[in-house]
Amino acid sequence: MELAGCAALVTGGASGIGAAIAADLEAAGARVVIADRGGSPIAVDLSRAGEARRMVTAAVEHLAGLDLLVNNAGGYSGATFPTDDDWRSSLELNLLSAMEAIKYALPSLAKRPGCVVNIASSAALGGDPYRGVEYAVAKAGLIRLTSALATIDGVRVNAVCPHTVATNAVLRSLETHTLEELAPHPPTLLGLDEVVAALRQLIEDDSLSGRVTVLTGGESPRILHRA
Repeated sequence: MELAGCAALVTGGASGIGAAIAADLEAAGARVVIADRGGSPIAVDLSRAGEARRMVTAAVEHLAGLDLLVNNAGGYSGATFPTDDDWRSSLELNLLSAMEAIKYALPSLAKRPGCVVNIASSAALGGDPYRGVEYAVAKAGLIRLTSALATIDGVRVNAVCPHTVATNAVLRSLETHTLEELAPHPPTLLGLDEVVAALRQLIEDDSLSGRVTVLTGGESPRILHRA
């Protein structure tokens, strides 16, 4: 898909990976609208049920259509399962909002047709214990959502699955924590440019659908799934 002139929605685009993605898309000539909790054109809390529909409606109105959806919003603040009922909000943020965003964006995306890229996480991979159970489960669901849909109504669905990325938030955490404390089996930190490059390939290559590209610092990208 050609990025110049395309209408793109980036969720969680006010900072970190999302901000890097939005900036790159804009540099390539895309018309980008950012959705985030605050300080963005579309203020939305995707941990709350029903917010994704409002977000997509606002984005379609803002851009007069939609060609590209990047489901980047996600995260968790600590382990909550099974002691805290709030784990449901993590599932909403990291999985269900992406499913709903695709559902409500599909009529607009299918007109081009456009594409969807989901940002997953290495927390979804492997068989080791993980503190953020609900986060890992949700991101695993996002990967399977990607491969299960692959192409729907002509719209391609792909995903990038990065390990620990050198965002400002991660770099601040490393001032008081080691990389080993932040991530199991820690690799070299990924650069934001590596995540952006993987995403660009999935957008621009019209032959790719149902693909999950796994990124680990210091290693070449590997393909977890391909349709």
